This record gives sequence, C-alpha cells and structure tokens, in this order.
Amino acid sequence: MQRIRFNGIKEILFWIVLPILAIVGLIVLDQLTKFWFTNLYEENGNTTFIKGVLSFTYTVNTGSAFSFLADKDWAQTFFKIFTFIALIVFVFALVYSIGKRFKTLSISLVLIISGTIGNLIDRLIFSGVTDFIRLDFINFPIFNLADMLLTFGVIIFIVHYFFLDKNAVFKKQTKEETDKKDD
Repeated sequence: MQRIRFNGIKEILFWIVLPILAIVGLIVLDQLTKFWFTNLYEENGNTTFIKGVLSFTYTVNTGSAFSFLADKDWAQTFFKIFTFIALIVFVFALVYSIGKRFKTLSISLVLIISGTIGNLIDRLIFSGVTDFIRLDFINFPIFNLADMLLTFGVIIFIVHYFFLDKNAVFKKQTKEETDKKDD
C-alpha cells in the first residue's frame, strides 16, 4: 500500500485541517439554525420572510426525504443504523479523495458528511429531523441546512464523476487520449 505524503505545512492545512474545520463548522451552523428555529417557533409555526417565495415553518420530520416512512415505528432505528453505515463509507471516501488530491470530490464529501452528521444528531436527540425552510413558490417539502448540504454535496459528487474524474463519462478528451484509444 502506498503511503500518502504531504509536502509542507500548507498542504497539511489544506488537505487535512481545512476539511475537518469545514465539517465541524457546517455541523455547528446547522445545529445553531435548528436550535434557533426550534426555540423561535412552536411546531408548525410559520413566518413569511419573502412573500410568495420563502417562509420559515418549524416542523419535525420523523421520516427521511419527502417524509418517506414517517408513519413507521421501526423507521427511526433503520435510519440511524443506515446513516451510521453511510457515514463510515463517506469518511473512507473522503480519506481516499484526500489521498488522491481530488478537490471537487473532497468538497462534495465534506458537504455530504456535514449534512449527514447534522441530521443524525437530530435523529439521535429528537427521533426526527428539525426542518424549517419552506419554499412558497413551489410545492416542495420543508427542509433544513443539513438537507441543503447533502443536496449540494451530491450534485458536486455527480459532476465530479461525470465530468472531472479521469474516467468521467462526459470528460472532454485530449487529442493524445483519443489517438491512444484508436490504437
């Protein structure tokens, strides 16, 4: 197995310390926003921020995305176990991406890990996820900052694998790569 080497303190800060600080900072921000809205509103309390566009409505989602399995008693246990397993996979993927110096993949995994931990904390403490952001111009479920981190993380992850990875499906090939395939 090849050892990962970092050349200098700047590289260590960029590839190791920065992702850890970003994860911790994003989790803290997520938890602070949830704490604030939990204490500001009663459940299903609503405040319009931008009329017809954005409002804040505090609710607890006992399911997953789009309240999937919210009515099942066993769902919280399933989500907690599944989340722990997914989190382990994401952390290993982040270590791999850091070792390979894949910036976009590392950014996506930092966002995914932050969102996953943010929602996991809610599940462990409240047996559901605190949601409070409502888009009024579209019929869309209420969500939170952790959900946004997960969504943007997955989008960046997909962009990496479809366009930026060396084996990307839609990667523009150089003339040398095209010539090499023709041989």
